[in-house]
Order: sequence, then C-alpha cells, then structure tokens
Amino acid sequence: MSSAEHEVDSLEREVDRIRGNIAELVRELNHRRRQAFDLKLQVREHAGRLVLVGVAVAALIAGTIALAAARVRRRRSIKVRVTRLRDALRRMAAHPERVAEREPNVPRKLLAAGGTAIASVLGKRLAKRFVSA
Repeated sequence: MSSAEHEVDSLEREVDRIRGNIAELVRELNHRRRQAFDLKLQVREHAGRLVLVGVAVAALIAGTIALAAARVRRRRSIKVRVTRLRDALRRMAAHPERVAEREPNVPRKLLAAGGTAIASVLGKRLAKRFVSA
C-alpha cells in the first residue's frame, strides 16, 4: 500500500468517525428537544418548583389585596378623615388664591356666549308665539 492510499484510508476513517460523532450528537439533541417540549415530563421533574411559584404568586396576590383593604380601611377612619380635613383647611388658609374660582378661559367664554345667543333666540321665538296667540 502506498503512502497516498494509506492517507486516503486514514482520511476516510476520520470522516466516518466524525460522521458517527455528528449522528450521535444529532440523536442526543433530538432526545433533549423531545424532553424539553414534553410538558408532562417537565411538570413531573419540576413539580416542587411549580408549587413554590404558585404559592408565591398566590401570596403576592393575597398580600396586595390585604394591603389595599387595609389602606381603604385606614382612609375611611374618622381620625384620618379629620386629619385630611385639617390639612386641607390649612392649605386653603395658606393659599386662598388656589381655592377661589379662576377667570374663565377662552373656550368657556365662547361656550357661554354661544349659550347666551341660543337662549336669546329661543326666548324671542317663545315670546312671539305667546304674543301672537
């Protein structure tokens, strides 16, 4: 056997070995893919973690509801309502300009003028009907 034939045989064996490794890797990847997407298997393998996550989510929701209920209860108490009224009166005394009515802005003025004009026209028509009747 010549050196070239020996090298060809060596390369063919190397290629066959690499193909075998690739085939084995593909089989392993296929096996892992099937395991990863097998929902029943995942639930079985991670049941403890799923329960823990479920309990944590339930506790979070329950805690949020409890805090909201406590906040509502606290805001409805007489003491808090009196305190809020006292603070509002202090703010009103300190800044009365914030409490007083402000001058109407342009859209309000236009709306008032339009409403007055419509009322005037309607009033005149009604007056004519009553006078002519």
